Amino acid sequence: MIIPIILSIITILLISRNSIYIGNKLGLIDIPTKNKIHKNKVSLLGGPIIFLVLIIFLLISYKNNNLYYFQIFYIFSFFVLGLVDDRINLNSYYKILLVIFISLILIFLDESFLLHKIYFEISNSEYYFGKLKIPVTIFCILLMYIAMNMSDGINCLLISFSLFSLFLINFLIFNGTLSIIDFGILLSLIFLSYFNYKNQIFLGNSGASLLAAYFIYKLISFNYFNQIDVFEVISIFLIMGIDMVRLVIIRLIRKKNPFERDLNHFHHLLLKKNNLILTILIYFILSFGPIIFSQIANIPTLFIIPISVILYFYIVNKLSKIND
Repeated sequence: MIIPIILSIITILLISRNSIYIGNKLGLIDIPTKNKIHKNKVSLLGGPIIFLVLIIFLLISYKNNNLYYFQIFYIFSFFVLGLVDDRINLNSYYKILLVIFISLILIFLDESFLLHKIYFEISNSEYYFGKLKIPVTIFCILLMYIAMNMSDGINCLLISFSLFSLFLINFLIFNGTLSIIDFGILLSLIFLSYFNYKNQIFLGNSGASLLAAYFIYKLISFNYFNQIDVFEVISIFLIMGIDMVRLVIIRLIRKKNPFERDLNHFHHLLLKKNNLILTILIYFILSFGPIIFSQIANIPTLFIIPISVILYFYIVNKLSKIND
């Protein structure tokens, strides 16, 4: 494990020191606009860095790569989709169609990549989707993909959110250990959090899409073989998902593209009145508070989720009035 860690660190440092040069050569530069909060050009190399680190880890442990064949395919497909989007700014509807197409391919290749059922710990019961399993799976995939891409709007938010989610999912929900892919993503996110905080490297759509693919595959695949409480998983991504639905509804009411970029996201509203650290802390408390508190107090996560939802809408309403 030491060799891939050392090689990954060297790779990350070399790229970060030459991020603008490499970004310009690859056409992966984020240029400031009225709907963005940064003022200078920043490279979109977060996705390529995560992917390169994954490649390093997988090549060093190639003997076990057959265990991750389908997961690697899914992550690679989403990464390429995001990379193309970073370069030519793909139409949002084309991206959604491609996400559905890629997901359908994997669904027919990998039986475990299907939401056959969900488990409710509070009643110790399972609900099976039957003939609806494919549309339900695609629907959940789209929700996760869109929500994670829309949440990537301020420095360190999606990176640190993914870091904490990785730990919570693997250790609190799955009660397991980290795989080679988990280690690769974990290491790259730790270093990227620093360079992202310094405004030197952005995740880009390639990074956000790669992380979305990682969580989508891991959660669906694990759910196929095990019983995981659906409300524990929902609680982690709930604020992100509610914010996505809120923005889509508002944009549709205003007769705008529902996927059009703006500065009305929850994290943008928070950042207008708080510093970056406090903004991320509030976001984390609402996102991770329910599952952490449920573990400490031994209370079903379902009973704590409404508190986060109420606080979310209270804060959004208050900040929206202040900004108006």
